[in-house]
Amino acid sequence: MAFNPFKLIKVKSGGAYGVLKDDRRLTEYCIQEQIDFITQEKIETGMYLNKDCEMLPVFGPVAPIERVIARKQEGSKPSGARIVLTKDNYGSRATGYGGQGGTMCEAIDIVAGSLSCENVIKTVSTESRANFISDGARIYLTERGDIQHYFCLGDGSKATSISSELKSGIGIKADHTLVIGRERVRILVGLSKAHGKERLVNNNSQITPKIEIARIGDDSAQPAVMGRNLVKYLREQNKEVQALRNRIQDMETNLVKYKTAMALHTHSGAGLGYVQIFPSPEAATQGGKSIASFLETTIGNIIETYKARMKDFRAMGTENEVLAGTPEARLLSSTVYIGM
Repeated sequence: MAFNPFKLIKVKSGGAYGVLKDDRRLTEYCIQEQIDFITQEKIETGMYLNKDCEMLPVFGPVAPIERVIARKQEGSKPSGARIVLTKDNYGSRATGYGGQGGTMCEAIDIVAGSLSCENVIKTVSTESRANFISDGARIYLTERGDIQHYFCLGDGSKATSISSELKSGIGIKADHTLVIGRERVRILVGLSKAHGKERLVNNNSQITPKIEIARIGDDSAQPAVMGRNLVKYLREQNKEVQALRNRIQDMETNLVKYKTAMALHTHSGAGLGYVQIFPSPEAATQGGKSIASFLETTIGNIIETYKARMKDFRAMGTENEVLAGTPEARLLSSTVYIGM
């Protein structure tokens, strides 16, 4: 097939469509001009990530088995954001299973902001290893350790927590921790369906998976409610309430019939000759009032039933979007799902 230079070639890449439209490229050109200017004029500034004018704490002492990848060096010591390839430890070289001489306990510590949560600013004169409390942001991975203890979350014996001792773990800690999925975010717990059956690093395969969402130190965590089961239960309760309302309505109907019959009742009386007793005017008046009250109650019951049904639609959802109500009034979320 001959090459056609005029044929449009479709490239399935987001970058192919941003070349002529991405304003960020123009912004970078302007920034580069400014950088060239301050470089030529020998201006000392930290703008545009051009120069590091900050004295940061250094990581140390570095153990012989550790490899540290740091953004900068202060003399012979690493400083700034860092990745430490090490064995399990959470501070000094004596901590963790690695510090105790354990095996099969590889670890990776990723940190941005050494001691940045301290009240006093630390500089290059300060030497510090990992500090799981005072460091700014951290991702810590361990092959075998006690991740809950390292982040000072307790022993896991309270509430619904499970001990993390001698288990692999990943700890993520920062002032704000953000997880974004453009289409879906899944948080799953449990062993996979892999062939041969997955197990923990301690070879345990008999576990009770749990997902916990709670504050640190909260001992009152409770099981989450299953949304559809709750809606099903509430609908059954609504039916029972409606059935009781109908029974009360039937009782009121029968009572009005009885009062009406008694008000209009006539019977023969004792005496000379034929004596007939006429309906009591007072009873008839009371019967009329009962009928009016009955009709008012009946209308009220019909209105309450209608309101209850509309409330049911708005809270529990319906295929009719006009009746479904606003998302704020619904019991079931269209975004968050909780499994067994």
